[in-house]
Amino acid sequence: REAKDPKGLEKVLDALMDREPNPQHVAVEAIKRGSRELLDHLIAKKVVDVNERFVNSEGQETTLAREALGAGKYDIVKYLIENGAAVEGLANESALSTGILGGCFQGRRAVLHMGRVIKAGASVNAPMGTLSPLAAAVRAVHEGANPKDIKGIIDSLVQQGANIGSRDEQGNPALHLALVNANSRKIAKVLIKAGANTEQLDSHGRTSLHVAAAVGDGAQFKLVAKASPEKCFSSYSYTGDT
Repeated sequence: REAKDPKGLEKVLDALMDREPNPQHVAVEAIKRGSRELLDHLIAKKVVDVNERFVNSEGQETTLAREALGAGKYDIVKYLIENGAAVEGLANESALSTGILGGCFQGRRAVLHMGRVIKAGASVNAPMGTLSPLAAAVRAVHEGANPKDIKGIIDSLVQQGANIGSRDEQGNPALHLALVNANSRKIAKVLIKAGANTEQLDSHGRTSLHVAAAVGDGAQFKLVAKASPEKCFSSYSYTGDT
């Protein structure tokens, strides 16, 4: 139960910390609660370092910045950056992807906040086999994010050098992902306008036209076909499907 007096809580934690087997987990809870004052106290007391790697309660290697991005706590992300935290560093996870899916970049300041994280060292691209920021943006719409916010994020990512053909962990390009969910119909149009290749293949050898046809969305099919009219009737997947 959280104490109403932060100073009182700090004294209690100081008394108990020597018996805490996973003191870093206390810092994670402070992040999730949005308690910057308590996190600052734990860092000042050297309970945890701003760049320390540790295993969280879910068994994942993590950092304070990663936890703040994933919890959607931009104010704490900003605080950590100002105190020297590196935002990248986990080989299997993009900082921006984590922040986008965590809801860290929302509202009218979404692009500004993401830009500050990029300036701090976050990459707009991700290694092959991991979730790219563009693919994460599409997935965020599937999970209920505001399409208007995501449009701004996608436009900003592309302007700053994001690979428009980047993929998710399973090898699905961002455009393919946008076509399979009704919530992201407008996002597919944004990606095509930004230069997404409608002939790009997914890990199953399907073009975006194949995906649109399989979903049965006539409007999406027309959108993709219009973007590649010279090939819309001669596209074959690896299995020979048209």
